[in-house]
Amino acid sequence: MNFPFWNQYEFLDSDLAIVLDKRLKIVSDRIENFFKNVVSTPLKEEYIEFYLAGSCLKRDTFRDIDLFFLTNEALHEVLDCIDKKYFLYKNNSHTFKFENDIFQCVYRERFLNKNLKFVIDIFDFYSTKIGFKCRVNTKNFKLEVVESEVRKEFVLYMKKRYNHVTRINQNPFVSLQRAIHFCKSGDDVPFHSFLDVILEIMKIDPVADYEKCFQRIQGDGQNYEAVKKAIEEFLEKRKELEKRE
Repeated sequence: MNFPFWNQYEFLDSDLAIVLDKRLKIVSDRIENFFKNVVSTPLKEEYIEFYLAGSCLKRDTFRDIDLFFLTNEALHEVLDCIDKKYFLYKNNSHTFKFENDIFQCVYRERFLNKNLKFVIDIFDFYSTKIGFKCRVNTKNFKLEVVESEVRKEFVLYMKKRYNHVTRINQNPFVSLQRAIHFCKSGDDVPFHSFLDVILEIMKIDPVADYEKCFQRIQGDGQNYEAVKKAIEEFLEKRKELEKRE
């Protein structure tokens, strides 16, 4: 095994632990390779620290690697040192492409001074209930996993592909978008998860909450614009219905 922490989870059988260990090693190698090749100017700090979203381990083939930086200053120090030719787009994250992998560099204010357990509590579907605290040495770009958090929900997901929503996003359209994405990728998202999300959408005030409805919508280019347009049309229809009442 490349990482020693798997055996601390009694609900994680040895076969799945071996699979996850292998995948995490691949991801860690790719993160090392990313920083080694895209950083064009030296970083000031000795280490880059971030939380790695472990949902990238759910399949052998993956592209998105999400890095949640501990402070806004740390994120922007890294962004300032990355060669801009690898930049793809920015909406709810700063997204880069290196070789065949997508790296999403993120800072969330709600994670400031919070531990890994809190971060995984906030993650919203069974398939996201895993994460790691990592640090990368800025001299040789070697990655060290310093802490892990694996939940029973993630293990259930790995065995059944059952992907229930555990927490609705502050913008419920984001949760709806993610639920649809997971269904398209072959996950079993239960019907009541959609109803839970729809219930939160129905609580939205189409006027007072208008701007909130577009925060952290995922995607880029035509996909992003299509989702945004659909939300705008929905809100207009809600306004019309309320006028009739």
